[in-house]
Amino acid sequence: MQTELTPQEKRQKFLWEARDLIIGAALPFVIMCIFSSTIILFADTDDLAVQLIAIIGGDILLAAAYFIFGRQNGATAYRKYYLNETKRALNSSDKKAIYKTGEYALWKGFAIPLISCVPFIILQIINICAPNTFCEFMLRYACGWAYFPLHAAGVHEAVNFVFIVIPVATHVAGYILGMKKEEKIQAQVAEESAKLKKKHKK
Repeated sequence: MQTELTPQEKRQKFLWEARDLIIGAALPFVIMCIFSSTIILFADTDDLAVQLIAIIGGDILLAAAYFIFGRQNGATAYRKYYLNETKRALNSSDKKAIYKTGEYALWKGFAIPLISCVPFIILQIINICAPNTFCEFMLRYACGWAYFPLHAAGVHEAVNFVFIVIPVATHVAGYILGMKKEEKIQAQVAEESAKLKKKHKK
């Protein structure tokens, strides 16, 4: 039976969990910036057809990328959970297994994409409160996926926060599906392992 963690152990667990979440959000954030500074940037042209293709196509590609990242993160997290469960059953002294860090949890499916959106959230809040050239430049080139869709329509910038739903929802969907797929794989592995043990006993 697991004893309650000490304050120092809780701090260590928090740091490991935070590191794990940031690592999970790093690549999606980079892809978000790449799409914003390439495909979606064409939304800044005067041609309406090009604007629509850039915005819709760019956001669809972004959603697809986050779904793929979510599926990978979900599978990896469940695999780690399964491995750590085995370690805990054997009373392992592995701290990460004891603290259950890096393991699958639905809230992480939401947290990872939200962390990748933090730069956009900060820049957008600053630009709403105190409009400036730097923030507008960064919103265009690094956060175009949320900046451009309603920009031409003259809608207030505060509405741009709605577009956070795109990376969050697709990542969560992928995260759950990735876990389900890995769960089936681990169940099959366990079943095969049990069959082999029975054969050796005979």
